[in-house]
Amino acid sequence: IEADLVAVGRQVGKEEASPELTVHRVQIVSAIRGVPAGATAVSVLDWPKLSMHNRPQPRQSRLYCLQDAKAAAERAGLPADKGPYFRMVGFDGTHPLIGGDLDADPIVQFARLLAAADTGADATATTAALVDTALNGTPLLRTEAARLLAERPDLRSRIAAVQWSRVLSRVSGEAEDVGYKIALAELCAEQRLPGLAEALVLGASAVQDLDYLRTSGRLTAMLKGEQVTPMILEQIQIARDPRHRQALLLVLGATQTQSALDALLDLRKSMGADKAVEAALAEHKSRAAREATMPKK
Repeated sequence: IEADLVAVGRQVGKEEASPELTVHRVQIVSAIRGVPAGATAVSVLDWPKLSMHNRPQPRQSRLYCLQDAKAAAERAGLPADKGPYFRMVGFDGTHPLIGGDLDADPIVQFARLLAAADTGADATATTAALVDTALNGTPLLRTEAARLLAERPDLRSRIAAVQWSRVLSRVSGEAEDVGYKIALAELCAEQRLPGLAEALVLGASAVQDLDYLRTSGRLTAMLKGEQVTPMILEQIQIARDPRHRQALLLVLGATQTQSALDALLDLRKSMGADKAVEAALAEHKSRAAREATMPKK
């Protein structure tokens, strides 16, 4: 989305312009968005001594997400006739390997979908395709599609009720891909989908992942505010598995609400030393929680 040029390309040459700068020549295999008219290849600037970042790979067809680097090329004194000059977008996932059949490659299809959306494609059809990708796509693409829908209220508002039901069911059912589960939960939270807070609390024992439990606390607090505490406490009281209880306590602490702090301090007072309660207080991150868990001098 932040790239000026998106295309399937193949690195066909490399030249050391200086000890600090390498220029890769990339052949355009299939233009997707922003390729200058008539251009069959572009030059990609690479600073290999800088921190790790994406760089062209020889003899491989990859998706290239490039940003204009004309000013950098001029500062480096590179010849204008070897342009146009670009540099690579550095985000993870912006330089994936592409299969031999471009029309069947899911990454190319996804990139073309986003490019069409930027040029006036029907928003309802775009939303339907994104929801289908978020539910049925490859692991990388389904997470990206969910994140994109969470960021785009104009598209999110076009998701049908039956599709929301499927997304919420996937939030509850997903147990292996935590990043994907978090992306779906955040998508539902942006829509303030009824039943999400309850699903997150009830499902806290299914995924013992710290990032997910923290996300559950943050999202339930966003949805329910101070009212989330009694709902979590009810589940803590009936939890038989110590791991389930520990997960629920951590979610409670991660809400960072005042009612959660009060409840955790009451539990600490009544139960004495309890590692799960201490961990939950640490997640609360308030001054009162920190003071409660500090060793006494």
